[in-house]
Amino acid sequence: MPVQRRTVVLAGVAATLAAPAFRTHANTTSWLIGQSAPQTGVLAASNAETTAGARLFFNRLNARGGVHGKRIELLSIDDGQDAKRTAANTQTLLDRGVLALGLYRTTPSIEAALPLARRAGIGFIGNQVGPSLLYDPAQTTLFNTRASYHDEVARAVRFFTQLGITRVAALVASDAFGKDVMAGLQAAMGSAGIQLVAQAAIDNRSADVSTQVEQIRKANPQLVILISNARAASEFVKASRAAGSNPTFVSLSNTSSASFVADLGKAAEGVVVTQVVPTPFSGRVRAVAEFRDAVAAAGAGAPPVSHAALMGYLIAKFIHEAIRRAGPDVDRGGLVAAINGARRFDLGDFALSYSADSRHGSRLAELTVVGRDGRFMY
Repeated sequence: MPVQRRTVVLAGVAATLAAPAFRTHANTTSWLIGQSAPQTGVLAASNAETTAGARLFFNRLNARGGVHGKRIELLSIDDGQDAKRTAANTQTLLDRGVLALGLYRTTPSIEAALPLARRAGIGFIGNQVGPSLLYDPAQTTLFNTRASYHDEVARAVRFFTQLGITRVAALVASDAFGKDVMAGLQAAMGSAGIQLVAQAAIDNRSADVSTQVEQIRKANPQLVILISNARAASEFVKASRAAGSNPTFVSLSNTSSASFVADLGKAAEGVVVTQVVPTPFSGRVRAVAEFRDAVAAAGAGAPPVSHAALMGYLIAKFIHEAIRRAGPDVDRGGLVAAINGARRFDLGDFALSYSADSRHGSRLAELTVVGRDGRFMY
């Protein structure tokens, strides 16, 4: 099933942001949630899946009357994976009177937005990514809904070193995302007593991996960890296999979209992806069963059943529950206080918890592998 068309989303956003009257969350008929994310560029497809998952929940909720008699609306602006645009977008959203910010994408963009969010005292909720800067316990306006990148690479290193793998290489984005993940990877490998046999850098706004494939192939690794955007990761796997190099490839949760598997094509089988949400392919978790029902009911306009779309759905569900608990007169500070005061949110066999010692929300980090039929397996 296709993801909702980006043109429709952009048209809706443009109409909303062009509205002549300045309205705040205190006097509008809607609760406004602000998002700056890449709707164009190499991350557009995966971001679209997660955003579509969030809209799926909000649309279903709003059809039932919303929360406290108001709709929840997601105001999403394209930043094209440009941190400067993210900062400008964030200020626009704050001026627009959003109740909270959420569903942001990319580490550099989050670095640009956080100072503005802190000054505004606004909740920064449910980002799509897991850089360590989001997990500082002292930052009480940050509410993550997923494990960190450091949790993911530690899980992968622990698993594969137990299998006797010692020759590890990495494709690494040359930005804040890559630096952050590498810090976690090096710590995990240090604990395991191994070092990288090769490391190749990539501009994370690009999918060109022509030189990096040969650089890593020469080192003959058993395992390659892909710390890059999904398009670059898929191109790297395909080019490596075409060159006769067949190590185990491990990518992170930022590649957990249906579009990533589609881009891999016949090269998908055996690729390992770390995940930070439950599997969307089984209804044993109540929140997942609800998500699958929502996808089925939405028909042709629904997002795919994917980890990326489920992540968006869970973030939206958390935002709704936070507003519900905060009460009908909640403002920005009140929403932050309500989440911190509640501490634990059960979204349906998937719980988020916050305390003075942790902003993680969830520590779930699992390994999945893509099977011959292009489906994620455990």
